[in-house]
Amino acid sequence: MAYGARIARNALLLMGATAGQKVIAFVAFIFVARLLGTDLTGVYFYAVSITSIFVIFADLGMTPVVIRAIAGGRKDGGRLFSAALRLKLYLAPVAIFLALGYAFFTGADSVTFISVAIACLVMTADTFHLVMYGALRGKQNLKPEAVGMFIGQTLTGVCAIGAAWFGYGPIGLVLALLIGSTWNVTWSFLNIRGLKMSIPKARIADYRRLAIEALPFGIAGLSVKVYSYVDSLFLHRFYGAHAVGIYAVAYKLTYALQFLPITFTAALYPALASAYAKKEASEVQNIFLGSLRLMTAIGFPITAGLSALAPKIIPLLYGDAYLASVDAFRILPWVLLPIFLDFPIGALLNATHRAHLKTGAMVATMIINVVANAILVPKYGPVGAAWAGVLSFWILFGIGAWFTRKNTGNIWHLLSLTLRGLIAAGVSWMAWGWIGEPMPLLTTAIFGTAVAIVMGFAVGLVTVQDVFRFVRRVRPTPQNVETLHEEG
Repeated sequence: MAYGARIARNALLLMGATAGQKVIAFVAFIFVARLLGTDLTGVYFYAVSITSIFVIFADLGMTPVVIRAIAGGRKDGGRLFSAALRLKLYLAPVAIFLALGYAFFTGADSVTFISVAIACLVMTADTFHLVMYGALRGKQNLKPEAVGMFIGQTLTGVCAIGAAWFGYGPIGLVLALLIGSTWNVTWSFLNIRGLKMSIPKARIADYRRLAIEALPFGIAGLSVKVYSYVDSLFLHRFYGAHAVGIYAVAYKLTYALQFLPITFTAALYPALASAYAKKEASEVQNIFLGSLRLMTAIGFPITAGLSALAPKIIPLLYGDAYLASVDAFRILPWVLLPIFLDFPIGALLNATHRAHLKTGAMVATMIINVVANAILVPKYGPVGAAWAGVLSFWILFGIGAWFTRKNTGNIWHLLSLTLRGLIAAGVSWMAWGWIGEPMPLLTTAIFGTAVAIVMGFAVGLVTVQDVFRFVRRVRPTPQNVETLHEEG
């Protein structure tokens, strides 16, 4: 199967399941936030933020190495997978100790501390099922992960709503996460066994090789976790759980949409790794350029729409108790366009054995993000955290664009793409936010979406050929009786 078709098939499969998963998580969080209120929502989000940062110490970048090794057909792929599983048995307790230590030394109250402790179990389960799903990704078999993550999120969502309804608070919500994570560990393990994937005993050299190859991924992963969640830690430190709850609403609404580039990259990364391993340079370039244009076309209307419609979305979904989230939510969606563009960049650098460049970009971004939060959060609260995020992610994308300029043929290709995306986003924002301001939400959404579609064609992010190509791919192919009989 051609790379493009394989990417499309895998991406659509995982994207469909992940979209369903995110819808369930989104709806569940709306109910939970309304039932708990800002303070308890803040406690829950703060507890999850702590473990989300320290979970990296239970993986240290091993999962991407396993995916790359298996996707590239390396002989040591199975042994590296085996080594990763065994190392996690020792690393998970370290991560738990660090997370609990942070909660204790920052003076967490009993409810927060218990929530963090349970979240540590969630963190441990997640680190095991992610590497097992990673091995399946390396085989370019994304169906088990798609099914598993969807069912796991359904379990978590139902249990979370029940916990909030019956008044179990943040502790009940984290227990709901644990139920979903436990399912994913069980399901991923059963699929590894069902496919009879070889897990040979690792050699000493495999552990050494895994550690060397995983180091840049581990540092990069730590950087991502820090600049993704340190804002909540700063907010809790200076303003308490209430401010974290206010910010959590804007954060969840914005970053929930990362599933689009994440699921696309889940298919893109192994395909890039496979093409690179076969020394098909032109195929690598074509895949990369196509993915950048697609991510821009998807990213700009989402960015503009969420930002412009913030004053209407927040009270509709969460009620007047969260009106203070509007200011942060006007700003935070502008992280999405650079995030969408950065995912293909990261996939390319990692797949072509230049993870150290991506690591350097992420470390620089982490430092900038921490400094920006330290300066902006004490004075501006959630709005300051939002601006720190926007600044950090645009810098991250800029560094990555420079590192991959040769893969696009010319840095101007990337600059042109970015500029066209920003122009389309700006015009669409005015349609949603200015012209559509007096309209009802539904009318505004339809009007702004129509303008965004026109702008996508106007700036060349979408072409008529793209539409015809998409229609051809989704249209069922007529089959004659003989073909059907043979397949049966």
